[in-house]
Amino acid sequence: MRGTAGLLVLGLVGLGGLSACNGGEPGTDGPSAKHREGRSDVLRGLMASKETVDPKALKNAGAEAKGAPAPAPEGTGGSGQQPRPMGWAAGRVSWVGDDELLFVDGQGQEQEVLVDEATRLRRDDENAQLRDLSEGDEIRVTYEDHGQEWIARDVDAVPVPRTPAPNPESPPLR
Repeated sequence: MRGTAGLLVLGLVGLGGLSACNGGEPGTDGPSAKHREGRSDVLRGLMASKETVDPKALKNAGAEAKGAPAPAPEGTGGSGQQPRPMGWAAGRVSWVGDDELLFVDGQGQEQEVLVDEATRLRRDDENAQLRDLSEGDEIRVTYEDHGQEWIARDVDAVPVPRTPAPNPESPPLR
């Protein structure tokens, strides 16, 4: 309240000083345009000081004025990033690289998925690394779609049981 009263007093003193520059008497046509503009600014400032402002809206407006991007809306999972389209696919591994994985999905299409440090890899319900996967393993991949590429978030692998080779020393079945 004291701040508002102080602004009002300063505004009136400032306007009084302006009229004193004209010899204490306003011109015959009334106050000049500059005078009216100054009074309007003071009154707008007084009215604005009485309004309540949402702190979040003020923070967003300040960030935009500085050229910084506005903060992400609440509820984005805590990361502040906008959610990406998610999907999943399953198939058999055809090739394992240093940071990517090729697999053939159920429709016979070869798919490529990139693996980064945030990807969770599991094999037989245990944590694994990309080099632990091998050709022929069945996998289920949950990924983020980044337009031209898929980034894996979860890769679950189940090794394919190999059929044992016949033992040449075992007796034949009759």
